[in-house]
Amino acid sequence: MGFLKELGQFAGEVTGKVLGGTVRVAGELAGSPFIKENGNGVEKATINTGKTVGQLASGTYDMASGVIRKDNTALDAGLADIGGAVTNTARGVVVSAKYVYQGGKDVVVGMKDEDMERVKLGAKHLVAAAAVTTLAVGLVDAMDGMESAELIENSNIDDITPH
Repeated sequence: MGFLKELGQFAGEVTGKVLGGTVRVAGELAGSPFIKENGNGVEKATINTGKTVGQLASGTYDMASGVIRKDNTALDAGLADIGGAVTNTARGVVVSAKYVYQGGKDVVVGMKDEDMERVKLGAKHLVAAAAVTTLAVGLVDAMDGMESAELIENSNIDDITPH
């Protein structure tokens, strides 16, 4: 179901531009290039989250449709999309882990060598990785929460019965 992939990509792009742009503006107002850089990371992470969620939704739909209709082509397409979404997620985890490792290493080596610039750079990378990863995971949690949200009864609505 290609439109689900496109919808995920579109939602990710719109959300990424809004959130990333907001962070960039905050960085501009604060005079912090670091915060502005984080805005770029937020935008990229959000776009990627949208793509992955769209790919997963499309794959799930195609797989279910293939099973119900006994259509091996749709089933295979669905499994390929789900596999792609899992692969993209795993790649993101590996890249984040490498970034955290390098930042942590810079902090430790910088402290050992009494190189405060390296310590600051490592800490900066750790903060950036944490901010972007927290946002990306938070978006997935928020979307999961929307599925399980309960409707709240509105007590301001009068019960009107026909005559």
